[in-house]
Amino acid sequence: MNDAAWERLVDAIDVNLGIADHGRTKQPLEDRPDLTQQIEHIEFNRDGQNFRLERSTGPSIIDRKTHYSHRPGVANRSEYIYDEHEIGHKVTLLRKVGSDWEPVDMDQLGL
Repeated sequence: MNDAAWERLVDAIDVNLGIADHGRTKQPLEDRPDLTQQIEHIEFNRDGQNFRLERSTGPSIIDRKTHYSHRPGVANRSEYIYDEHEIGHKVTLLRKVGSDWEPVDMDQLGL
């Protein structure tokens, strides 16, 4: 999702539901601590439920290598190959259940 589409989505949520909280953090990638990603989030309430929309911006994944053990058909681990010069975006919708955030299908919002 490019910057313009993200802004349109945030504006639509703000107009229709209101934004309770927003923020931006920077953190290293789990499998490549030398690379960082930026996470923008907004929190809003819909029908009495708290939702959080996150947009992760970081290096694009260009390949995935799967490393196998000596037993056939058993994947030991996966390694992602990143393009440090190309930026990728990922948007995730989360719903607050208790004190945890659980992923939700984006189509459930109906915006």
